[in-house]
Amino acid sequence: MRVEMIVSRVLFWGGLVSIVLMLLGLVGYAVRTTRDGDVLNFQRLVENREHARSTEVFVSLAAIGKGLRQRPIDPVAVSALGVVLLLLTPVLGVVVALVGFWTAGDRRYTVIAGIILVELVVSFLLGSAG
Repeated sequence: MRVEMIVSRVLFWGGLVSIVLMLLGLVGYAVRTTRDGDVLNFQRLVENREHARSTEVFVSLAAIGKGLRQRPIDPVAVSALGVVLLLLTPVLGVVVALVGFWTAGDRRYTVIAGIILVELVVSFLLGSAG
């Protein structure tokens, strides 16, 4: 199979799974919130830093993992996992392209994919540094 086809499938399925996770989290949040008798209040998720309140905003992978391990599963953690997967999908696509070009013996595109991968990793590290 050609490298382009494999990369397109990785991007398609990664995007689809991440969207499904985000929608499941949103529906789970709505069901949990309305079952508890509270009105849906999405602003508290966005305004965490502005109001210095303790809210359900995940700022690390460890916090997302903790939300996924608790019972019942935190629906905001499911949505956050979908966002993380959406961010990592292009990185996985570049890794698949890098491996595909390397196994095909295409040195030029292997180098290009390697440079792109390094740029993506550096941008994630710089972004996480604040």
